[in-house]
Amino acid sequence: MNRNKKLKVKDIITVVLLAMINVVLFFASSLLYVTPYTIMMMPIFFSLLEGIVYFIIGTKVKKPGAIMIYSIVRSILGGYLPYILLILAAGVIAELILWRVGYGNPKGLTVSYIINQVLAGIGSTIYPYVIAAKSMADMAVTDGRQDNINAAAGMLQSWGWIVLLVAILVTALIGASIGKRVVRKHLAAVDSEESEKTV
Repeated sequence: MNRNKKLKVKDIITVVLLAMINVVLFFASSLLYVTPYTIMMMPIFFSLLEGIVYFIIGTKVKKPGAIMIYSIVRSILGGYLPYILLILAAGVIAELILWRVGYGNPKGLTVSYIINQVLAGIGSTIYPYVIAAKSMADMAVTDGRQDNINAAAGMLQSWGWIVLLVAILVTALIGASIGKRVVRKHLAAVDSEESEKTV
């Protein structure tokens, strides 16, 4: 289960570099503030795409602390306290799950990825647009996004946030499946290359 293997400097660099891919994706998503609908789509968009990096880290660096480092990088660069706290909590939960079932275990990675995306969605969209909508809109006064934020908050009030949460759960499951397939193909390609070298 690789419980006793420690992260090496090379592993930490690998995790940080891979995590930066998802961070770049996160920053690029600032374009999605154009309409209230795209604001609400952000966590769905992330949960579909981020699974690839998550599963590469989970299968390439099968050691305690790898997913926690990924979570720390994401949380620090997220820059919003509720998001930071929830992503760090997701990292701790993931480490506990993987410690229990084994690092690199596809089921453990799937469950921890879904939890990661649900908590990320709460921290990045549901909390700021449902619970702290007024302060979020006040912060956006200078950059012209206030109307979009107020409209998104209005749509997420009442039952809207529950629908969004269910959508995040579903798309995170799909994102995990995509991540697993990409990793499986990558590992199959690496294995065939290594077998060709030995022949």
